[in-house]
This record gives sequence, C-alpha cells and structure tokens, in this order.
Amino acid sequence: MNLTKLFETQTKLDEHIMQEYPELQGQNNLDWKLLALQVELGECANEWRGFKKWSKDQEPRTRVACQPCNGSGLLSFVVKKTCRFCNGSGTVGNPLLEEYVDCLHFKLSIGLDLGAHNWMKLSKYPVANENGSITLQFLDVHSRSLKVVEEIIRMESAPSEIRDLFTQAFECFLQLGAKLGFTWDEIETAYFEKNKVNHERQNTGY
Repeated sequence: MNLTKLFETQTKLDEHIMQEYPELQGQNNLDWKLLALQVELGECANEWRGFKKWSKDQEPRTRVACQPCNGSGLLSFVVKKTCRFCNGSGTVGNPLLEEYVDCLHFKLSIGLDLGAHNWMKLSKYPVANENGSITLQFLDVHSRSLKVVEEIIRMESAPSEIRDLFTQAFECFLQLGAKLGFTWDEIETAYFEKNKVNHERQNTGY
C-alpha cells in the first residue's frame, strides 16, 4: 500500500478544487468533507444492496455490461473479434468499487486536513475475516467516522487521541473494502482512474 502516493495525489486534487473555489481557502473545510464522506458511504452501501432485506434483488452492483458487445467481450462471434470498448472484459464499470473509492477520496482529503500524511502509519491491507457481517462493518465505519467528527467539534481529546481515532477509522474503512472483496491493487487502480475524472470535472465546470 503506497499511502504516500495516495496522499500526494489527493493533495493535487484538493489544490485544484481550491483554485476553482477560492472561497474555500483559509477556512476549516472539515465539516462538509465529513458530511460528504457519510453521504458517499451511504451511496456505497446502496450499490452493495445487502441490507435491502425487503428486496429480492440484493446482488452487489459490481458489473456494468458493455453495451457494444452486450457484455460478451466480443464484437463478432464469427471471427472472435475482441471488443475495443471493454478490451474483451465484457464490462465497463464497477459501481460498488467506484463508490468505495469516492469514499477513499474524502478519507484522504480529511486526513490531509488533519495532517495524517505526516504521522499516519497503517498495517498491511487487511484480509477479509468472518467476524461480523458487511452490514455491521458499514455501521462500524460510520460510527468511527462520526467519533472523529465529535472529537474534532468538541476538541476535548488530545491531538494524539484524534490521530488514533482517525487511524482506526481508516483501518476500519480498509477492512470494509476487504469484506467487499476488493484487493488493494483494484482499489488503487480505481482511485487513480477516478482521480483523473475528478480533475477533468474541475476543468469543465462540473
């Protein structure tokens, strides 16, 4: 896990956003970033769908079929011509992974505001374990994130305690990724791809 590279990449995006919205410069932006993180976590859970016990459709949204080849990976079954739109994979997106890396963007941005790029140390990317359900993991991520919010607002904790809380919340978030079945390589690749999209959105007045 190259956490340094992730923080450096997020720094460039945050700086780009600040250039486009100069009113954000010189102020505390943690409140809206923390709220945005909660919203993105909800959107991630929505793509997972496992909590929707009232629905017969609880399959995670992990695959968007390529329209030109109809998810087959081939533009021509006769000559076995590989689809250039999906490069033969039959899929052009993973909504669940995309929402997860949206969360990661805000996790990193909040970490930068807290100075975590200077002090946060993480263990290796966790391996999914059977302790607790994915639903409980989502709730744990929410709970730990809110705990960080509460302590920042009250500022009753020592800086070292807030650092510990944020690190634990970050590791809990990584554990969620493992439970959802993502490898760190998949997450990093998706993060860098979405980061480019986010830069383009700033350039086009998104």
